[in-house]
Amino acid sequence: MLPFEGGITHTDNGTLVFAVLLAIAYLFYGQRRTTPLKVAAKKLSVMLLAGLSASAGGPWLLTLALVLCAIGDFFLAIEQMSEKFFLAGLGAFLAGHIAYILLFFALPASETPLPLPVLAVVGIAMAAIALVMGRRLFSAAGDLRWPVMVYIAAILVMGLAALSNGAGLIVAGAASFMISDTVLASERFLLKKDGVYGQFAGPVVWVTYFGAQVLILFGVLTVWGVFRA
Repeated sequence: MLPFEGGITHTDNGTLVFAVLLAIAYLFYGQRRTTPLKVAAKKLSVMLLAGLSASAGGPWLLTLALVLCAIGDFFLAIEQMSEKFFLAGLGAFLAGHIAYILLFFALPASETPLPLPVLAVVGIAMAAIALVMGRRLFSAAGDLRWPVMVYIAAILVMGLAALSNGAGLIVAGAASFMISDTVLASERFLLKKDGVYGQFAGPVVWVTYFGAQVLILFGVLTVWGVFRA
């Protein structure tokens, strides 16, 4: 069942389906060496979500955040070419998180927020993960420690900003985003390159990341009054 009226021929439904298909293609193809098709699938899957946000009438900050994340995806997809691309990708995602923070605080209050005890538990878990990762990565990240520390602080604030709205989809999306970045940071700085866990890190990062963007997208559209679940 498609979320928007009009079936598969509706622009918004077609855009969503195409984005998901590209994300699935990247999931199975993205662990291979860098190729133009790999870069395109990674970037366009999230860029299409940005287009969906715009065409569906979502807030401009949502569209901006998704565009910035798509730019970050592009740079991280080609980071093997130069370490500067990793920093560029980190900067794009940092800007995306700032856009999400502003968006979550600007949104109308959710009509059906999660119970306060649930929000408290999620908030404590987010803070604990950020503190543990910050402590572990401060030495492991080497020359990148300060950009990484700033990024960890930003994604924590993004997660807490999602809790301030309380909408289930938005909170789930923010939590999934934090999980994705935690696994990505562990893969890059903490895990052995040839370790048994390393081969699973890439797919986990992508599934939790793309899932986070979809959850946030529909959570925001619901709160905004565009999409009614």
